[in-house]
Amino acid sequence: MSVEDDLKNSELKYRRLFETAQDGILILDGESGEIMDANRYILEMLGYPLDYFVGKHLWELGFVRDKPLAQDAFIQLDRDAFIRYEDLPLETHTGKCIDVEVIANRYLVNDHRIIQCNIRNISDRKQVERALALTSRKLNLLSSITRHDINNQLMTITGFLAILHQEVTDPGLEQYFTCIEAASSRIDVMIRFAREYEEIGSLAPAWLDCHMLADTAAQQVPAGRITIINDLPPGMSVFADPLIAKVFYNLMENAIRYGKDLTMIRFFYESRDGSNLLVCEDDGIGIPAEEKEQIFERGFGKNTGLGLTLSRDILSITGLTIQETGMPGRGARFEIRIPEKSFRHPDIPLPV
Repeated sequence: MSVEDDLKNSELKYRRLFETAQDGILILDGESGEIMDANRYILEMLGYPLDYFVGKHLWELGFVRDKPLAQDAFIQLDRDAFIRYEDLPLETHTGKCIDVEVIANRYLVNDHRIIQCNIRNISDRKQVERALALTSRKLNLLSSITRHDINNQLMTITGFLAILHQEVTDPGLEQYFTCIEAASSRIDVMIRFAREYEEIGSLAPAWLDCHMLADTAAQQVPAGRITIINDLPPGMSVFADPLIAKVFYNLMENAIRYGKDLTMIRFFYESRDGSNLLVCEDDGIGIPAEEKEQIFERGFGKNTGLGLTLSRDILSITGLTIQETGMPGRGARFEIRIPEKSFRHPDIPLPV
């Protein structure tokens, strides 16, 4: 087979891929930015003929609703050779607005710069996301109203119970009053836990400064004479649910509540076995070996038994995990393992 035949076959394969692709594709001149070709999918998706595209810049096309963004994108593409936009609005020939994802690459073909824009219609996905968000808001509203109503009834029960306790002085009934009061307290704890748990995932994860999180939590926790040491490197960030602030608080609060003869709580960073660890340790009595997993179960513990359960679920939103690894009798040690994609620090190299 001759070189000419190879070129023809290669071009034929390219045209087949180009025309049968289930994404819209635009081919642009990398020097001028003018459109050279468009595949069938984008013509059908937007309802324009091929000659409407050819010879125009992206920002000259009527279906591009954000023209300054299109101009800026071309400049960025010329500099970086790659751009991606996950959610852009386009308007079809009939005036219908659709959501698209755009990925553009710049490459060389026979020493000539070419830009290829892949445009995927994500309108169905966005519609599902909006429907899910609306459903979530309605469920949260229902939960909030129900929780408020239950709390009001609980306050009524507690109030009448106090009055009844004053009126009935029979010592033989005292144990029943104690049981009712304890049950009311547990219901109140469950209501507060439901409110906090409802907030998990309600805000988008973000890059958060761990040193600042530890400092803020230390100012809020009732430490008394206990020394809190923050040795986390300034600038160390983790990609997490914003409620991770509660995790820092819960770790300190638990240590203070259960740490007999506790004098110190320390936060620091450690790299071990190719993993990034955020460590919280103290010099208390530690956690018995048989309880190291149980402490993360809902209801376990002498208080509410909910703090560490909540902490574990907050961390899991972005793939972080927590484990207690301390030596019993030598203090508790909680290790938060941070995936590489969720960790960054300008002075700490990523693990290899």
